[in-house]
Amino acid sequence: MPVKPANPFKPLPTRAAFDLCRAYPAQDGSLLLHNTRNGKRAMVRPEVYASLLLCSQFKTLKEHTEAIIARNPGMQGQQADIRKVLKNMLDIGIMVSAKSACDELKKNINKDAGERPGDAPVVAILTWERPQALERLLESIAANCDTGSFHHLFVIDDSRKAENISQNKVIASRYDSVVSCDLRYFGQSEQQSFIDEMVKQIPDQADDIRFLTDQCRWKDHWTAGLSRNLALLLSCGRRLVMMDDDAVCSVHNPPGQKSDITFSDEPREATFFGNEQEWAHLQQPINPDPVNRHMQCLGLTFSEALAALGENHLKPGGLASATALQLSELQQDSAILVTECGSLGCPGTARNTWLPNMAPASLKRMLASGDKTTQALSSRKVWSGRSQPHFAPRSNMSQITGFDNRRVLPPYLPILRGQDRLFGSMLDFVYPTSVVLDYPWAVPHLPLPERKWRDRDLNFTPADSFPRFIVEKIVESKTSCQSSSPADRMTALSAWFYDLGTASDSTLKSLYIDNRLRDDSERLQQLSKLLAKAESTPVNWQNYLRNGITQLNADLDKVSREGFEPGSGPATPESGAAVTFWKTVWCEFSSVLKSWPQIRQAAARVVSTL
Repeated sequence: MPVKPANPFKPLPTRAAFDLCRAYPAQDGSLLLHNTRNGKRAMVRPEVYASLLLCSQFKTLKEHTEAIIARNPGMQGQQADIRKVLKNMLDIGIMVSAKSACDELKKNINKDAGERPGDAPVVAILTWERPQALERLLESIAANCDTGSFHHLFVIDDSRKAENISQNKVIASRYDSVVSCDLRYFGQSEQQSFIDEMVKQIPDQADDIRFLTDQCRWKDHWTAGLSRNLALLLSCGRRLVMMDDDAVCSVHNPPGQKSDITFSDEPREATFFGNEQEWAHLQQPINPDPVNRHMQCLGLTFSEALAALGENHLKPGGLASATALQLSELQQDSAILVTECGSLGCPGTARNTWLPNMAPASLKRMLASGDKTTQALSSRKVWSGRSQPHFAPRSNMSQITGFDNRRVLPPYLPILRGQDRLFGSMLDFVYPTSVVLDYPWAVPHLPLPERKWRDRDLNFTPADSFPRFIVEKIVESKTSCQSSSPADRMTALSAWFYDLGTASDSTLKSLYIDNRLRDDSERLQQLSKLLAKAESTPVNWQNYLRNGITQLNADLDKVSREGFEPGSGPATPESGAAVTFWKTVWCEFSSVLKSWPQIRQAAARVVSTL
């Protein structure tokens, strides 16, 4: 019988990125490229260097070639020459391959991640005016979690209304006899006693302590960060799991789960549902305990996590969306200081303008169905998360989040909305080689009462929130701090906030306006590109994009006009205008960062007596 020969093996295409190189002008108009990581060098023409700058992400040589030609249409027809130059740059060490990077990360994998001090987690529920949600969460903890493995379970109550405070206290007391750990309600009186005891320990830091933790200090403000600071102080020296009260402790698999590990700063994936019944089949009956699942890798090094997740799951394709700069900070001993998980239900955003920022595959999946597009635009029934284990340089937001509080993590700014992003940027500043693990499972996030999108939630105009521009500035400033010591970097971060707080009003206004105009412009280009390709997409999606373009154009016009003043923020008679208010806050926060290690030590001593 004739036998057909086997198909020849086709190796996977090489993924590579332009490495961390500096360029120095040399003779004849050439440039000397020097790789700051491996010491390799090369002489190239300026046009070659300009093309290499377009190759910062790990892509195939074919993809890089297409990107270079898209930016330089006159090079059409030179594909072979471009690929030859890129291959040469890879061979001589000016570009780095994803395969070699993976091989380096998998060398001598550390498989010994035994018990360590502080392994038993503290679990902290952060609740605010929602007794029904608190009771639902405690019921799910009792049903699905191994509460006997908890070191403590705290209910940290930031409510203001007497009726809700009373109900929350009764609910916590009732479940104390249901769970198998010490459950403690931590309301206003308990918080004040805790604060007073810390002040007795370190009276010179009384103002700093109250800045971080005292509800009375911020009675007119949104204080989500305050509860998080209390959780950090109640768990010093231990791993910590924070839970929002409108989450449910029940683990759900993602649609289309995968095992391969990825690393990048790319946004999460998403898919949309019409109702909760549509995701019921994703519920995981085996180990539905999210706390236990967070413990799998929280506090390990990247090497130890690879052993736990399976080192063979780290493949070159998993770096496809990473840059060489990001990869340079990923090391075998990179600490996993934060773990996150996905959510099912409300995506946790105040507006429904995040859809264009989804991963491209998620956007394509949404637009392929008119029903899915309608669900995305009208219903808060969404899975948002990762379909595979994903490492990232910075944390973002999770309804149930793990923290390795055995390290000196930075505190939260107590009053800023979006405080999670600011915390993630500060953590990245203090621990630049640490990573965040986003697990490929999700928990329900179901606010009570149920939320629906409203017309005002389709507002693309940036909120007049003056201080938010500092988040990007912290990331940009990270590399200017040369110290490798977390304590020294915390001191540098303190100095950074003091510098911000003592800048002139005109300087800060200029920084804010520049940042807002750039955001408007980048968002406008993004929506315009999507609209140009939206001819065959659902009409409601096209109208959504046009609405955003109109609003952003109007904001560009408003912010660029002479006399524009940054608005928002609490502007009280005592604090003056928003800029003045935030300058005062930043100076106070600078002082807090310097005394934070002492505050943690005092808190640990007080907690030991509770």
